Amino acid sequence: MKLTALVRTRIAALAVVASAALGAAVPAAAAPSVQLTKGATEVALYASFVDALGSLGVTPGNVLPGSLIPTTTSAKVAFPIPTGELDASGPKLEILHSGGLTLTAGGTRVALTSFIIENLGGNLRLTGVVKANDTIVGRIPLFRIVLTQAPEVIPSSGGDAHLSIKGAKLTLTETAANALNGVFGVTAFTKGFPIGVAKVSATVRNLDGG
Repeated sequence: MKLTALVRTRIAALAVVASAALGAAVPAAAAPSVQLTKGATEVALYASFVDALGSLGVTPGNVLPGSLIPTTTSAKVAFPIPTGELDASGPKLEILHSGGLTLTAGGTRVALTSFIIENLGGNLRLTGVVKANDTIVGRIPLFRIVLTQAPEVIPSSGGDAHLSIKGAKLTLTETAANALNGVFGVTAFTKGFPIGVAKVSATVRNLDGG
């Protein structure tokens, strides 16, 4: 089979694979793993979350190359995707991010960085490295992810494809709530607290030649 035909066949299978890998009720397709490149995840933060931070005296900020952009009603954050893996076997998915988010109150500063969206443990979630005043606490599950629409993998004329995930709702995990309450000395953070709605956009490419 010619290379171009092989790539098109692989990308066609990924439309099914992406849905299955992200928790949708779609049978897994037999296709090799591919990589994700040149993308970003954006999260439109709920006004209720931003208001809750304000009421606690907590100011959000960004860790480069991530960004924090105020909107008319709230704010949105964006984090570049340098790499990732999508594999039909299982199915399995891992999306890595650069940058992060900071939460500062008085002399206390919490940094949430190195986000990973994955289901390698069987549950779709977003984990991150938590640092309190520049001391690493550890990598913990930060947000539970609930999809509201099926992901799409859209082929392109150049042989690559585009992965698009929209309407993914993020809520705070119990582990993250306990960590934030402990650091800031409050009880306001609770499991299931709504954080925002995420969308993922990335190029799908076969880089390992498998």
